[in-house]
Amino acid sequence: MRISIWGDYACPYCYIGETYLQRAIKELGVEDKIEYDLNAFQIDLDAPKSTKNTNAALLAYEKAMPLSKANAAYDHVKTLGKAAGLTINEATAYNTNTMDAHRMVQWAKDTYHDSKLTANLADDLFYAYFTENKELADHKVLLEIAKKNNLDINEVKKLLESNDYQDVVMQEEADMQSRGIRSVPYFIIAGQQFDGVQDVSTFKTAIGAALGMKPAEFLNF
Repeated sequence: MRISIWGDYACPYCYIGETYLQRAIKELGVEDKIEYDLNAFQIDLDAPKSTKNTNAALLAYEKAMPLSKANAAYDHVKTLGKAAGLTINEATAYNTNTMDAHRMVQWAKDTYHDSKLTANLADDLFYAYFTENKELADHKVLLEIAKKNNLDINEVKKLLESNDYQDVVMQEEADMQSRGIRSVPYFIIAGQQFDGVQDVSTFKTAIGAALGMKPAEFLNF
């Protein structure tokens, strides 16, 4: 069964939502029955290739507020991440362009046809950005993640030095916008649409029902 997901690697709610989705799939024990169809959506198309300013520093500048107050503005999502077992340091992250990260994932999806690999790449990109505060536009960072996941490094280098798959990323964004959706994460499970973060129970119910499982196998009584 295909589960289609739209998200951005600089989106904390996408990180949380995909974590809950993967947890639901694992708890149901249906990993081998799921096609993880990860699609691209860039929240900030104009994000730079590199920056010396953290998200909190930019917010403080834009809103003319103290840096301490800007840092505190990210406390809520940090708490939500902690509840999901994640370390989300969005305040100290560096918002750079995610186009190349999306291109690498879409290339890997087409090349390897491996749902688990696609999910792992997404996890590693989220972790690099939110936990390690690495710049996702940095090709060294992307190559490290590619190497960790046993991608063909020479092919990934060629990809990153080109504009290949940029059209695929842009088309996926256009497809989502044509549905009238303007925010992520966004999920489609067996035709059922979910906008925003869903809890594990909601995902388990949707997946279990779509797979024809008995209610006792996916409902938490």
